[in-house]
Amino acid sequence: MELRKRAIVITGATGGMGQDLCRALAGEGARLAVCGGQKEKVALLQQNLEKEFQAEVYGDSVDVTKEEQVEKFLKEAYRRFGVLHALINLAGLSIPGQIMDTDEEVYDKLMDVNVKGIFLMSKHFVTYTGEGAQVINMGSMAGRRVNANAPLYCMAKAAVNTMSQGMAMQLAERKIRVTTLNPGGVDTPFWGDRPVKREKLLQPQDITNMVLFVLETDPRVAIHSIDFESVQMV
Repeated sequence: MELRKRAIVITGATGGMGQDLCRALAGEGARLAVCGGQKEKVALLQQNLEKEFQAEVYGDSVDVTKEEQVEKFLKEAYRRFGVLHALINLAGLSIPGQIMDTDEEVYDKLMDVNVKGIFLMSKHFVTYTGEGAQVINMGSMAGRRVNANAPLYCMAKAAVNTMSQGMAMQLAERKIRVTTLNPGGVDTPFWGDRPVKREKLLQPQDITNMVLFVLETDPRVAIHSIDFESVQMV
């Protein structure tokens, strides 16, 4: 897909992966509809992209777990840009912990942000798109290979993979492709103060490269999922 002037929606745009991806897409001349949880961070991202790349950007704070906010955001993106060409669901959340010590509210939050958010964004995105569009969902190698530190996060990312497969089947007749990216750990603020060997992690640019690869793939080709991680973690 030629990216110049294409309208691309990105959730979790203010995170470490999101900012790097937004810069790359703006540099390619794409028109961006970006959202995140904090209004000030979204506004700053939009300002920087417009200043550095003279990009066309629509930004707003959106709780991806709230259907009314999601629908309003995508409707406004369509009003500004016309047909939307791609949706990249980056918004995600990890809360480590023992299952037996985890409160119900934590479980709900993990599932809402990681799974329900993708469901809602994808559900309403297809209203404003057409043949040849793409949905790229952020999974994780944690959904492929469970670890004992964050089993609920692993479960949520496994659900993202399963839901994406079903979406791909249902949207195939409309020639809308759905891809799940499953990276290993990425060196971003996502980790908070948890101890991690950052030298063994992927970099945000690695995620950007994979997204660009999928976006630029010939429309005849459906990429169902890509699993990848740092060589040092293999």
